[in-house]
Amino acid sequence: MLTRLKSICGNPIAASFGVAALLATAATSALFWFSANSTTLTSIKANTEIVSFSVFNPELAIIYAKGLKVSTWSGDENRENQCFEGAFLPGVGAQVTYLRTENGPLQIIIEGKGELRSPQGSVVPFDGELLLFRDNDECGTLQAERFPVWGPGQIGSPFSMRGDGPGPILVSGSLDVFGRTLNLPLLGDGGSLYAAIEGMAVPPGSLIETNVREGVPGNDGAEAAMFGFIEVSDTDPGFSASVSTESRELRLTPPGARADSSRIDLGLFVQALNDPGFLKIQLFFIFMFALWPFAIELIRSATTALSKPHVESKGTPEQPTGEG
Repeated sequence: MLTRLKSICGNPIAASFGVAALLATAATSALFWFSANSTTLTSIKANTEIVSFSVFNPELAIIYAKGLKVSTWSGDENRENQCFEGAFLPGVGAQVTYLRTENGPLQIIIEGKGELRSPQGSVVPFDGELLLFRDNDECGTLQAERFPVWGPGQIGSPFSMRGDGPGPILVSGSLDVFGRTLNLPLLGDGGSLYAAIEGMAVPPGSLIETNVREGVPGNDGAEAAMFGFIEVSDTDPGFSASVSTESRELRLTPPGARADSSRIDLGLFVQALNDPGFLKIQLFFIFMFALWPFAIELIRSATTALSKPHVESKGTPEQPTGEG
């Protein structure tokens, strides 16, 4: 072993290659470790005909009842074809779906437990499937044109043909991905936002999902949720969705023969080029390697100067005398 080590050290090219490989492995491992601990924020804006999500905070998923008529009621009394005042509160884990095909009426489907709160303070529970739809003629105008999206879910649906025509789809959309800077000692606090992917167009007919793997750490509750709202316009088909998410499993499935989903990820390459913390580290190494030859030459000069023998003078040397 010692003989082999001496032979390697005797070959400068092999020794330098081995040292460079070890340093590159250590640096790459450190970058991957930093990247695995990063978080992202994705902003999604879309014109779509369908959005669905799973409720994890009922107080932030309130659906105001004014302007909506009940088509299917799953409570203890028959309340179908009635207009209500108050608000619907889907329960935790209930599935809420907003659906509007082309310029048709807005439909809201609540699957699971929930309750209807009236302005007088009474509470009527429901459990099962509740179908609401917009009816301005009988129920008046909507109390709010915006409806909340607050939980893990999806925007759009796989393209399909039904008996009454094409199924609801995502018409158009775009997304921006922001990274959060890492907390690096001596290089600044983490948490600041920086743009990683700007204005990425989403193919029409795609499916965007944030609840890909339920039960996986980093993909539950608030971390996988979409936060935002949908807004209905009488002139535009479908409705607009404006949401953001910190999900680590955001996936995009475009239409086509190959139903392959692609993960929307910040990526180590994008992070290394945009994260201010990483840029500071890169700047440090640039300066270090740029000054390295100068430092080597400086040390070599100092070593040479220190290694020269010093001759001390002890008076004036005698002059040689010639023969007269």
